Amino acid sequence: MRFLVPLLLLPLIEIAGFAWVGSQVGAVSTVLLVVLSGIVGVLLIQRQGLEGVRRAQIGLQTGEVAPMREMFDGLCFAFAGILLVIPGFFTDLLALILFIPGVRRALLSRMTIFMEVNGAPVRPRPAPGRTTIIDGDFQDVSRPEGGDGAPVDGAPVIGDRAGELPPPDSKWRPPGSPT
Repeated sequence: MRFLVPLLLLPLIEIAGFAWVGSQVGAVSTVLLVVLSGIVGVLLIQRQGLEGVRRAQIGLQTGEVAPMREMFDGLCFAFAGILLVIPGFFTDLLALILFIPGVRRALLSRMTIFMEVNGAPVRPRPAPGRTTIIDGDFQDVSRPEGGDGAPVDGAPVIGDRAGELPPPDSKWRPPGSPT
């Protein structure tokens, strides 16, 4: 229902835009502006069809740019072309807003909040050279075991001692554990 109201209001807004622009510049100029924006939209769709995907692939291969941003920019340009093809001045204004890089960045950052791939949230990759690398050493703290699985020094393995289990009346105590 939330999407139905703007869909029904869009033609009314466009008709009001036609009437206002027609009263300002004349009917013939209004029709020419609508035809011109449609032609620009078709050219933009043709040019940006696979251009964004191609730029993203090149960026992935060379490691220059984040491919999500390039693909999203191409998608925004293609959507702007579709909006330009739709007759009306309000949709043309929305298309022009999509050409602003700051608006595309804000949209991308807002959309990545809701995006998931295989259940994991999607975040844009940082630019090359801006990654944080934490260097560290590790030490193996596990106890060596003999061939039979028993500890070499004879001490019980952590978790095997009765004192480390939950109390006997706890629902978290594993069944069959020694008391």
